[in-house]
Amino acid sequence: MMQLMKENNEEDIRNHRVKSDYGNFDYFKHYKRDSDGKHTVNRGTFSDILMEFNSHVRDRISKKGAEYIMPRRIGKIQLRKLKTEIKIDDDGKIINELPTNWKATKELWAENKKAKENKIRIRYTNEHTGGYTFRIFYKKYKANYKNKSIYKMQFNRDMKRELSKSIFAGKIDAFLR
Repeated sequence: MMQLMKENNEEDIRNHRVKSDYGNFDYFKHYKRDSDGKHTVNRGTFSDILMEFNSHVRDRISKKGAEYIMPRRIGKIQLRKLKTEIKIDDDGKIINELPTNWKATKELWAENKKAKENKIRIRYTNEHTGGYTFRIFYKKYKANYKNKSIYKMQFNRDMKRELSKSIFAGKIDAFLR
C-alpha cells in the first residue's frame, strides 16, 4: 500500500490519532458498577452533582487562579504565565511569539487581499499584563498511570473566557513558567 502511494506521489492524509472521549454517561456507568447495585442516586442527580462540582473547579481556576490537584494522582491543572516577545534568531529571522488577534486579522484580510496572501497577522501586545501570556496547563509528570504521552486535556471556551475576564480585571496572577 505504501509503495503504491509513493509511486503515485500522493500524500498520506489519514488521521493517525486515536480519539476517545468520556462523558457523564460513562462516569455514571462506572459509578453504578462500583457501587454493586447499592447506588441511591439516579442518572439525573448524578449529572447535576457532576456539573456542580466541575463548575466549582472551573471557577476556582478561572476566577482565583488556584491550581487543582486531581485525585488518585491523575495530575494537576495549573495557570502559568509566559513572557512573550519578538526575537531574532542566529540567521536574522524574526520569531514572533505574540498571540494572534484573529478578529482584527480576519478584518484586515477581508479588506486587503495582499495581506491575506502573505499571511500577515495582527498580534496582541498584552500591555495590560506587562507582556505576559497566561496559559492553562495539565501537568502529568507526577501522574500515576501508563502511557501518559498519549493523553491530553482541552479546556472549554467558557473557562478560557472567564479566565480572560479575570486577567483583564487584574484579579489573578500566576507563577512564571
